[in-house]
Amino acid sequence: MIGEFPQTATPDEVCDGLSSMFGAPFHRWRKRNGTWSCLEDSACRPADALQRHLDRAATCEPGRPTITQLDAAKLLIGACVVDEGGGEVVVAGEAPADATTLAMHLAQVAVSTQNSIHEQAEQRVLLESYANKLADSYEELSFLRRLSQHVEYCDASNSLVEVAEAMIPSLRELMAVEGLALFTAEYDVAGRPRVTELAYLSGKLCDAQEEWFHAIESLTAAGTRIVVKNFPPLAVRHASNVPLARVRSVVIAPIVKEKTVFGWLVGINKRHADDESQTPANSLGFDEIGTIEATLLQSAAVMLATHAANVQLFQEKEQLVVDTIHTLVGVIEAKDSYTSGHSDRVALLGREIAEQMGLSVAECHDIYLAGLLHDIGKVGVSDDVLLKPGRLTEQEFAEIRRHPEVGQRLLQRLKPLRRLLPGVMHHHESMDGSGYPHGLAGEDIPQMARILAVADAWDAMTSDRPYRNGMPEEKAEAILRSGSGQQWDADAVAAFFAARETIREVLAQWRDDLRNILAAPWDADTIGGGAQPRREPEAAAEAAQPAALELPANPV
Repeated sequence: MIGEFPQTATPDEVCDGLSSMFGAPFHRWRKRNGTWSCLEDSACRPADALQRHLDRAATCEPGRPTITQLDAAKLLIGACVVDEGGGEVVVAGEAPADATTLAMHLAQVAVSTQNSIHEQAEQRVLLESYANKLADSYEELSFLRRLSQHVEYCDASNSLVEVAEAMIPSLRELMAVEGLALFTAEYDVAGRPRVTELAYLSGKLCDAQEEWFHAIESLTAAGTRIVVKNFPPLAVRHASNVPLARVRSVVIAPIVKEKTVFGWLVGINKRHADDESQTPANSLGFDEIGTIEATLLQSAAVMLATHAANVQLFQEKEQLVVDTIHTLVGVIEAKDSYTSGHSDRVALLGREIAEQMGLSVAECHDIYLAGLLHDIGKVGVSDDVLLKPGRLTEQEFAEIRRHPEVGQRLLQRLKPLRRLLPGVMHHHESMDGSGYPHGLAGEDIPQMARILAVADAWDAMTSDRPYRNGMPEEKAEAILRSGSGQQWDADAVAAFFAARETIREVLAQWRDDLRNILAAPWDADTIGGGAQPRREPEAAAEAAQPAALELPANPV
């Protein structure tokens, strides 16, 4: 009836438990040298009946109580318990034997036990809640640590959207919201930031994205601070107070840096917990967006804003470099209007070939810029040689051949352009080593230069020159194929033909753009740098360098 005490209980705990259960004193006894002595009073000796009961209890399994009835009114109750030192102690005492008293004690114990079980259950739920909160805090710290690691991903080659895509899914799970979205911004003529598009979404929006455009602008109209809104239930709120019909809660963090708004991170509807029990830990606000979610979202928005500002600065710097390059190219093309557009076309062709070969976006862009600058060294070639309508002498041709080295000397002082020097310096090298200026062969020629060599040769062969017309595309294609692996890099030539249709489209678009630019009458003296014959836009677009004279090994 009494059951078993857990073997991990101490003699003191068993003694207190039995005393409390039966409302009578219990004592601890230990047998030394065949004699029982009371640990509470060493001088106390047990009566014969108690001694026999202690001997009996000592022979029982530790933790299992024994009961001896002294008379009609009294019971002896004892239990053997192992103490911390490994010795055995018997806890024993008297208890009433009448049923009514025992029932009262047992009822009290039952009530006390149930109260204790209920309290333990509450404590267990509370502990689980604290454990969940601790786990959430750990997840938050882990996300913030991962967020700091995203800084490595925040280089200028990755856009704001690409960086956001890498962090939003895990952030949404951590915030436990139904949807987390990135909306990008543009400024209107009045200088106000406007929502332009839904750039990325993890989860769901609940309402149409067009409705969100107005809602974001409405909720953030007061400034650039983070906004948290937890709306009343649908049944009691007024539609006029809520811009979106099916939104219970929303948090909006502007992506802003130095008063420039790049976009907004928007979290929608806090998800309900799997067990929607109303515990002390989650009974208030468990389905609302609060400070934790707002802080996490704001941390992500700050990092994205910093990245967006850096990308903007990089793009401005890059645009300055591109504008500088176009200015430098214009210096060359101003000397010879017949080759106007050659550098643009070589740059476009080189980029298409590089993309077909699977090069990175940054590498393709560098090849494009190097294509624009590949003939910059011709600024050092005299007009008499550069504009000569007939064949060049050996001395004149030697002057032309120096333009790659002149180009390198011009550009090496410009740090942002140094990465383009391999294409400028070596675009006239040949795979068999017969090119110039250094006679490099095979893979000793930089890949950038090998790609530009194919683009340069194609445009030179198919463009009109003062001393000849451009050759038909079929003949130029045959020459490229026959020189593949000997004069030109075989992979670059193969990529050129693989992208042939795209290249035709790119060149057609380029000619259309040029035709639009030249639609109005223009002064040849201003554009061509001297008295040049007036030409139709198509002729100006197809002009190019005399590749056949510059490449003696080239059959063209």
